[in-house]
Amino acid sequence: MSAKKGSDTEGTGDSKRPKRSNASGNVGGRGGGKRGGDLGRALRSVYDDTLREPVPDDFLSLIGKLD
Repeated sequence: MSAKKGSDTEGTGDSKRPKRSNASGNVGGRGGGKRGGDLGRALRSVYDDTLREPVPDDFLSLIGKLD
């Protein structure tokens, strides 16, 4: 009887939620992979390009008004 009771409660809660997969298609964990590495490099490249962009004059003017 206790075994049946345990199986009735097993898997409740999160069982209705879909499992998320990472960029490489692996469920759970950080499974690296070629696709995940490519995605990471692409994101770093976009981030680095954004950091190199000059600050717009409008923003510099607003910042100057704060002083």
